[in-house]
Amino acid sequence: MPYVLYSRPYCIGLCLIAVCVLTAAGFVCINTFAGPSSLTEVSLYFVDAEELKLVAERRIISQAANTVEQIKLTVDELVKGPKTALMPVIPDETSVQQVFLDEKGCAYVDFSRELSKNHQGGTTGELVTVSSIVNTLTRNFPEEIQKVRILIGGREARTIAGHIDISRAFFPFELE
Repeated sequence: MPYVLYSRPYCIGLCLIAVCVLTAAGFVCINTFAGPSSLTEVSLYFVDAEELKLVAERRIISQAANTVEQIKLTVDELVKGPKTALMPVIPDETSVQQVFLDEKGCAYVDFSRELSKNHQGGTTGELVTVSSIVNTLTRNFPEEIQKVRILIGGREARTIAGHIDISRAFFPFELE
């Protein structure tokens, strides 16, 4: 087979065409596999220190594949705390271990033990935490959740930090 020598401009042109084709193919593949990213807006309830009441902070989060996963993502955002001047309602280092939803519209949210261990305590502090969790879930999932049950460390707990009985499910309520 004879050896053919191509000119430099011809080789550069071929390389540019190859790069463009590979780049376009890669772009198509990336978009095909990644699929469209779905986002949703949720309202998370934190404390307004000046007015001493719960206030909604809107946040955009990922859209999950199902309701239970979406509930967990929402509570995970609540645990992260506010991004504005509002005050957090859930202690640092707390995590959401699991979320369950029963057929009667009760959401069970299982928090790590840090919810109790790191909670500042007091009747008002516990009421704020409970109200924040309950209102965040019932207002973002009105069709699915009518009440919320708080679990700690995979078990039913009597209180968060010794004041408010959490051994039952809570319906939404406002702090006055």
